[in-house]
Amino acid sequence: MQLRFLQKNKEEKDMIIAVAGSGGKTTRVHKLAQYYRSLGKKVFVTTTTHMKKESDTVIPENIEDIRKQLNETGYCMAGMPATPENALVQKIGPLPEDFYETAVKEADITLIEADGSRGMPAKIPADYEPVIPENIDEIHIVIGMSALGKPASKAVHRLSLADKDLEIKEDTILTPLHLQKLLKKGYLGPLREQYKDTKIKVYPGQADTLYQRVIARFLQEEKDVAQIKDDWFKIQPKLVIFGAGHVAIQLLRIAKFLDFYTIMIDDREEFADPEKLSQADEVYCRDFHDIEDILPEQDNAFYVVVTRGHANDRLCAETVLRRPYLYLGMIGSKGKVAKTFEIMKEEGYSEEQISTIHAPIGLKIGARTPEEIAISIAAEMIAIKNHETESTMSKELFETKESGVLCIITKKSGSSPRGVGSMMLVTKDGIIGSIGGGNLEKTVMEEAPSVKEITRKKYDLSNAQSATLGMICGGKNEILYVPV
Repeated sequence: MQLRFLQKNKEEKDMIIAVAGSGGKTTRVHKLAQYYRSLGKKVFVTTTTHMKKESDTVIPENIEDIRKQLNETGYCMAGMPATPENALVQKIGPLPEDFYETAVKEADITLIEADGSRGMPAKIPADYEPVIPENIDEIHIVIGMSALGKPASKAVHRLSLADKDLEIKEDTILTPLHLQKLLKKGYLGPLREQYKDTKIKVYPGQADTLYQRVIARFLQEEKDVAQIKDDWFKIQPKLVIFGAGHVAIQLLRIAKFLDFYTIMIDDREEFADPEKLSQADEVYCRDFHDIEDILPEQDNAFYVVVTRGHANDRLCAETVLRRPYLYLGMIGSKGKVAKTFEIMKEEGYSEEQISTIHAPIGLKIGARTPEEIAISIAAEMIAIKNHETESTMSKELFETKESGVLCIITKKSGSSPRGVGSMMLVTKDGIIGSIGGGNLEKTVMEEAPSVKEITRKKYDLSNAQSATLGMICGGKNEILYVPV
């Protein structure tokens, strides 16, 4: 039932903020409460729908219970019981109108959780939702970034209300565009039509990864999220090296320099030694018949087969053929490789499957030593990686929680130093990642701290600006600056 609240004169009215949407409403309410309390304001928190009861929540018998809490502590969350006493999660519901009106007069700031989403990060509201009281000053719309990449059936409350415009069905994997459409159609459009003089803004929640933080910023500024590709935010692929002999050790060193996440596997304890293979992220001593559970799940993994014998080489290659991968290379001379492939065909592997194996492994550079062979393998992996994906994100950048301005190459032409999707985060203490180095990177670093909203800038390295930036290679870059 839609609640009605009595009008008050504007002069008598303190700030009232309603928080609607899904995926972080309560967190938003508490963040606002903490902020306003730090300013010395008396803060009152309640709900027009349902809200989780907390340890200090007041269930008032009379208005004095709320007034006393506000005056003694400067803060009061209050509501009426909304669930049975033996329920696992206790919730509060709306206060009586006279309690609400008096509490609003007593408080400087009133924060209202005005929506429900059954714990899901996204929601399609019904016609009667959210439940916004009169005399509202601001409406904050929350949406959870944890919905990204999930099936709609597991992330969207009231999914049955989705129409054709939203293009969301039960098995739809949610993208940033889905969330942006949902915000516009479900909340921003209807609320701005109904509350023309009210400040209405998006405040995304549950943004943990760098990708989620970037999408959250686009949603908050209501900029087109199609400008961002999720492929740019994938960490460098994992590399599994079967065998820990001379070639494998040299390849491990190069792979770490290239920022691959490395997994080393050997069936000999003296070779699968974590101390000797300290550069590896994971080291396993396993029989090659028993390795399925330690192989990565990602579909862009790289596999290099360099064991001590061709029987194990074939066994490892066959194991990889049964799972998704981006690269599979196997060492061996042309003759031995051909013989191995014939055996695999006899075992039922198709010509198409076998043709995906890079064997003999590595680029043809006349490599002889373990170091040279490792370089030839690494060069072949780089060629495959850069052909199949735009990501060059380092592990440090992928995992960072630092705030700053993310600078992304979104367009390039000519001989510019890095490709589209390359990025660096400019923080107050320095940079994480790179867009190619040189004076272009230096200029972007200097300009980034002054950027306060999503901005695009173009840099032409093929004319006078090229000389100004100290660049001798021609080309043009477009940099997208995103505060995160």
